[in-house]
Amino acid sequence: METTIKDGTGSQQEAHVDGFGRLHVFSVTEPEDKHIARDGKTWSYYFTTTPAGANDYFFYFENTGEEIYTITDIRIMSASADTINVNGVSGTPSYTASADVDAVNRNRGLTSILPSATAKKDTDTTGLTNDGTIFFIRCDTANEMEHLRTSSNIHIPKGAAIGLQAVTGTALITCVVSVSVLEEL
Repeated sequence: METTIKDGTGSQQEAHVDGFGRLHVFSVTEPEDKHIARDGKTWSYYFTTTPAGANDYFFYFENTGEEIYTITDIRIMSASADTINVNGVSGTPSYTASADVDAVNRNRGLTSILPSATAKKDTDTTGLTNDGTIFFIRCDTANEMEHLRTSSNIHIPKGAAIGLQAVTGTALITCVVSVSVLEEL
């Protein structure tokens, strides 16, 4: 059975399909986190901290809710050259000098919508098992922002966690972690 897609305005124009079965269209796209921000489900986690030493975890994020969260990008700056590992982690965190990192909603009209998550900064979070390095960020120049952009994002389902780890440590870290809800299609 043949099906024809025609213009709904009455012009009787038919849609063009190429040899691979792809419909030829013109569209406008926007990043997923921009789209999701309209619903108040995109946040910034801004913090500063100084890791106590080498290989210390200084940021911990765990999804405690039902929705899947994604980390779309990380902006980070170190007061001295360092490598920052973005690790999948498990275990029970034990904090040295922790503080909660507040989620700031990027839709300023929907600031009461907050993620169900634990987000903490620290000088040395222990008790975590490194389940693997997802990304690393090389901060070659002191006090110069580096920006990790991930087209695939880091997906964090309920109960899963990530930790940011300073390979060298002992320098002030300034960071923003961008988090969104994964929109189900």
